[in-house]
Amino acid sequence: MLQALSVAGGERKQLTVIFADISNSTALIDHVDPEDAMRRIQPVIDAMRRSVERYDGIVNKVQGDGVMALFGAPVPREDHAVRACAAALAIQASVAELGDPGLKVRVGMHSGEVIVQAVVNSLYRTYDVAGSAAHLASRMEQMATPGEILLTGVTAAAARHSVETTSLGSHAVRGVSEEIEIFRLERLHYAPASVIFRSQTALSPLIGRSAELDLLEAELGSAAAGSPRAVGVVGEAGSGKSRLCFEFAERCHDRGYRVYEARVTAHGHATPYQPILELARDYLGIEPAMQADEARQKVAGVLSTLAVDNDALPLLLGFLGLVDPAAQPAAQFDPAIRKRRLIDLLRLFVRSGQQERPALVLIEDLHWIDAASEEFIDVMVDATIGTKTMLLFNFRHGYSAPWMQRSHYRQINLSPLSPAEAKGLLSELLGPDSSLGLISRNITQRAQGNPFFLEELVRSLVESGEFEGDRGGYRLAGGIKAIPLPPTIEALLAARIDHLDEPARRVLQYAAVIGREVPLTVLEAVTALPSAELADALVRLRRAELLRELTLDPGVHAFSHPLVQEVCYRMLLRERRVRIHADVARIMKLHFTDRKEERASLLAYHLEEAGEPMEAAQALIRAALWIGTHDASQALRSWKKVHQLLDGQPASDAINYLRMHSCIQVLSFGWREGVSAEEARRWFEEARQLALSSGNSRANAWIHAAYGRTLAAGGSADDYVSRTREALALATGMQDRSAEVMLTAVLSQAMRLSGHLDLALQANIEATGSADAIGEFERQLFNFDVERWLTVMRGQILVQLGRFDEARPYLDRLLQTDIDPGDMTLHLVSVAYVDLAWAMKDSELADFHAERAMTMATETGSPYVRVNALACRGVAHLVAGRFGHAVDNLDKALRFARSLKAGLEAEARILADLANAHRLNHDLESAGRVAVEAIEVATARAARVPECLGRIVYADVLQQADQAERARSELARARTLMEETGARLYGALLDEVATRIEQSAGQTPSKDAMHAKVRNNGSCA
Repeated sequence: MLQALSVAGGERKQLTVIFADISNSTALIDHVDPEDAMRRIQPVIDAMRRSVERYDGIVNKVQGDGVMALFGAPVPREDHAVRACAAALAIQASVAELGDPGLKVRVGMHSGEVIVQAVVNSLYRTYDVAGSAAHLASRMEQMATPGEILLTGVTAAAARHSVETTSLGSHAVRGVSEEIEIFRLERLHYAPASVIFRSQTALSPLIGRSAELDLLEAELGSAAAGSPRAVGVVGEAGSGKSRLCFEFAERCHDRGYRVYEARVTAHGHATPYQPILELARDYLGIEPAMQADEARQKVAGVLSTLAVDNDALPLLLGFLGLVDPAAQPAAQFDPAIRKRRLIDLLRLFVRSGQQERPALVLIEDLHWIDAASEEFIDVMVDATIGTKTMLLFNFRHGYSAPWMQRSHYRQINLSPLSPAEAKGLLSELLGPDSSLGLISRNITQRAQGNPFFLEELVRSLVESGEFEGDRGGYRLAGGIKAIPLPPTIEALLAARIDHLDEPARRVLQYAAVIGREVPLTVLEAVTALPSAELADALVRLRRAELLRELTLDPGVHAFSHPLVQEVCYRMLLRERRVRIHADVARIMKLHFTDRKEERASLLAYHLEEAGEPMEAAQALIRAALWIGTHDASQALRSWKKVHQLLDGQPASDAINYLRMHSCIQVLSFGWREGVSAEEARRWFEEARQLALSSGNSRANAWIHAAYGRTLAAGGSADDYVSRTREALALATGMQDRSAEVMLTAVLSQAMRLSGHLDLALQANIEATGSADAIGEFERQLFNFDVERWLTVMRGQILVQLGRFDEARPYLDRLLQTDIDPGDMTLHLVSVAYVDLAWAMKDSELADFHAERAMTMATETGSPYVRVNALACRGVAHLVAGRFGHAVDNLDKALRFARSLKAGLEAEARILADLANAHRLNHDLESAGRVAVEAIEVATARAARVPECLGRIVYADVLQQADQAERARSELARARTLMEETGARLYGALLDEVATRIEQSAGQTPSKDAMHAKVRNNGSCA
């Protein structure tokens, strides 16, 4: 480790730091000869050191009357917080054993990220740490009273399943800006996994392990028949071994079977026989809080029922730490004889008892077992033969023992959860809210089927305050930049990495910088290792299951788990990362000559991390232009990143042009992905100023058009028309035919959204006829196929005009074309078809296209597509008469659009459909309220077609509330809008409502309370 740290210059580590010192030591040695002072202090320092080393910590500093110790580095331990707590208690116990009442020790600790460095001086090399974790640990020690152990909330949380603590509340700590919660450490708590699981307020369901449970049930049946086997459940850390065993043990409890449990701790070698002692106490019925006298009586009572000699009781009491101080000293045995007799007792325990019913002995985390206990396990495996006792162990890959070769051993291997199972577990934890779609995908991808990783990633988000609501019903509170890596996962994986030798470790670190997939050519060039040495290191990394070679892509390695790469990358110091990134970028430019656009994003990442922002921006522009054709979300992020990279560059014509171009692209993608009106205006103003200062009229035209499209989403469609006409006038004045045709196509969309359908159709026909004049600049600016867009828009306009037979050929043309699923135009075909199906009352057609749109929303991850898909699903439910489901889906679409500010140009239409769903579901109060809101939003947005639908629905609500005159007035407005827009799509509904209004004429107004509420809502309108 010293060599590795010397090479790397240091590494980031998650560890626990302890400070311990003798309180009031100055007064103790005042006026005392230095030799006498040393004789009194040195035993304490030695006791501290022994206690630290007993639990695999290191004392890296001795400071007069105290020590500083590290747990988790340089000796890698995933449970460093638990070990630090155990060592702290051992320090207090060992100092007390010195028998000097004047010596009291204060101990403080904290867990967190530090920089671990190798310190070299003329005499020796050692370790040191830098970071706030050491500072906080020191503060805890200073705040402790003599004989007390204080720890921060971080350490208490990390060790929560293994220690008992008392909260002392939140306190101000010198040098820390906010108060922190402080805990006093009381004692270790060796609880079996079942106690830990039962103490949790809500356990997630056991998903994806039904086959394994069935196998355990079969083994229990075999034990009940008198042919028991030892069963090992094997899997990687976090795969759910303990949870599976817990659920099985609970089944045994429910049937009245006796279950004996023990759990091996990671620091088991420091406490030999610990799991055997736990099993013995469980068998003998000794509770943790039981008084010694009562415990001794329990032991004597059990032994009295067994055929044992007189020496068995004192022998067992000594082993259990229950020797009666008032009793006569027991006979002393040779250690080897003592161990053999204890093994005989254990064998007797296993074979005795009630054998008419099966029993279960469960020992967890066997991979940590100490050598002294292993012999007992070996005896237990054979002792069960001929009984009805089933042995169940769980352990990680890599553990082996001689008894695993015996015929009565059975192994069950746990595989990662499938994507569907992981999605199901995540849905149970988070809930179904649509705002969580992208986060769920990210967590699923990072967890890679590991249940523990998945749950810890969710926990980290919940604790960071990113969610609103409760478990199983969360929704996103705001935007999330990144999902934090929980310290629990980081400690577990870092311990695996730290066990590597220096060459393998170095190769893994270089690989972490290169990326998730690591081409051998790049790795060879960047490590500069001889081929044989590199090959050996890769073999060791594959054996350690940290890397794997891709079978379909020989010569390329990938990380076995995404989080392994994250942890390994985080360990590197920033300066070393920069150097490696620069080397990787240089090598990529030399070797990756094919698929340049596809790989440009990766190159841009390495250039940025290497401190080359201008080169990174240029590479990222290539990537953004390529990816924009099928992933709007990634393209938007890329263009924002381009702007960020250019922002720090000195102004020049070239830089200003690229900044302006990135602003236009952000506006072009922003309306799809959700950009607020305020943010859009900032992008517009910057781009416009850059265009004016450079005299670039063409760019100025596109800036106005792009901003107008954003206004249609959050402002007025008439503003979109106005901005587009301004842009078109600029293009016409410049005699720029390409821009003129493209802006005519944009005008068609603006006219459609504002409800001028005949003008929209006219513009569409004109743009389609001249589409071959559109140049490469405009095509790249839009990032989708213009001809396809014009085709689907023609279909949409014709559907809204009620010309369904004319619309079908245009929509079907795209359905019969092989198109990238990420193409933005593709889902609009289904949107148009759902409208057509609504008018034709064709539920089968509506359901087909609603689900098709939802599939595309899931595949693309686009918020804009999801809003439309949810709305389509709601309308499809309307067509099929599933009005309650229609309300639910339309309400989801509305909330999702508003929360992410995506697809808001559809807000008025969604509200109108929602009002219609409430009306058909006989909820007139909600129908009236939502219809009024739909009319208000449509009026503000100049969305005349949705306003027409909203007024038709409101008119019917009013007539059902016996307000015929007001109903006629609303219907007259709707008829005027229909004539103005040409929206014959709603003609049949308007005629239907008009007939009902006329039929209800002359009826006496109802005094029903619901109708009164509707009248009140109407008067507010």
